[in-house]
Amino acid sequence: MIAAAGGLVLLVCMFLPWFSGELGGRGSAGVVVPTTTGWESYGGVFDLTFVVLAGLPIALAVARANDSVPPLPIAQGALVTAAGALLFVLVLVRLIDPPQPIDVAVPGLALDTTRKLAAFGAALAAAAIAVGGYLQRSMRRVGFEPTSP
Repeated sequence: MIAAAGGLVLLVCMFLPWFSGELGGRGSAGVVVPTTTGWESYGGVFDLTFVVLAGLPIALAVARANDSVPPLPIAQGALVTAAGALLFVLVLVRLIDPPQPIDVAVPGLALDTTRKLAAFGAALAAAAIAVGGYLQRSMRRVGFEPTSP
């Protein structure tokens, strides 16, 4: 359930603003750059990757609630842990290296990028997915898996 909640929070955070910025130069007033959402800060195949990896723990939680989990070649906990770790790395890389609003370097033009709260929330949600998968895996190993009546 922790991983499923993390997946849901991550998908919501993708729609919120992650970055904003201000362009300024020598003696000029700063120009505010429009905010960038999580979807806009990635592109192409990364959008699909986020949907699949964040939707995985949600789908597994729904399947477990209906007692219809299909057999998987990898343990569920290991699969969810790997998905959460990959999501955390992807979000962390984007936090370290935010997207640039312009593609061409202009001499004398400085960019000040501000990271918004939703980007850090997405990182925490990705970490929650990994921790939830790890806890599920460790509880199964010890034998604390709940049984159905």
